[in-house]
Amino acid sequence: MSYRSTVARQTQSLADSLAAARAELAGMDLSGFGAGLTAVTGIGASFAAAVVVASELQRRGRRAVPIRAVDMAEGRDLADSIIALSHRGRSVETVEALRKLPKAESLAITNSAESPLAKAADHHVTQANGADATPSSTGYTATLLVAGLVLDAVTGAKDADWNALPGQASAILEAADAKMGRLGRLFADRRAIDCVGAGAALGTADEASLLIREASRIPAAAYDTRHYLHGPMESMDETTGVIIFGNGREVELAHQLDAIGCPALLITSETGIADGKTLTVLTIPQSEDRVLQAIYDIFAPQLLAATLSDAAGLTDTKFRYKQSDTKIEDPTA
Repeated sequence: MSYRSTVARQTQSLADSLAAARAELAGMDLSGFGAGLTAVTGIGASFAAAVVVASELQRRGRRAVPIRAVDMAEGRDLADSIIALSHRGRSVETVEALRKLPKAESLAITNSAESPLAKAADHHVTQANGADATPSSTGYTATLLVAGLVLDAVTGAKDADWNALPGQASAILEAADAKMGRLGRLFADRRAIDCVGAGAALGTADEASLLIREASRIPAAAYDTRHYLHGPMESMDETTGVIIFGNGREVELAHQLDAIGCPALLITSETGIADGKTLTVLTIPQSEDRVLQAIYDIFAPQLLAATLSDAAGLTDTKFRYKQSDTKIEDPTA
């Protein structure tokens, strides 16, 4: 399937993943999982999701941190439990991370119970997102959805209305699509694009920057909001662009960028903020659950990455750099 078509089918993908994960979790006792320090790990887009998941665990009063696989290379019992994220379950580094911490109770979220990561973990929950493309869209949002359901099972709390998510996804995608004509003009021929957010939204910013790099080959980077204010934003001007996630200092940042003519997309739950000269605002629902919020937040960047890819003549272009050592080979492929 094409990238655009997978973005568009997320309403169905999320509904399928919701039903499948709920069925699996109904027969799984996770009440004792997650005691002590929980490490949430992954690589690439999965690490971006890990930042979100760890932040939500912290909001629920648990000790949790996102940890890159490289930070577990020496083992040393860095965590008491691990949540490992990998869409296909074949990322070498994530599988190795579980092997380096054999004393930690582990849970994997992948799209196959037969994947190496699923088999390496003590527990596994399947994401039934179906077909995905490059860059990942349904794989990323399904990973977050299933992780959110896992956190509900682990903590015994539920702040998100997961049943409403497929319908909300459709509405947000429609609203975002209506902004793409303007964003396509404002973000055309950017020499660089920064993506900015605080806390859990730093993970979303990381995923947005990855989408832009993969789809349109425009240099992009992710920054924590407060860190961005301490110097990195100084290089941004009318030849660059910024995607901003948030309701606090992010709003003032968006207006500062608009004042100097730097195109910006502000994705916020704050109401009453109008588009500016070079500022485009997308107002989305607000959720206390940071995993659900991250799903809301990523739809517009997915569409913008597709828009920039089309403008660069790179629609559904395959990766130029072939890697032979990042995935564990699937013998059935």
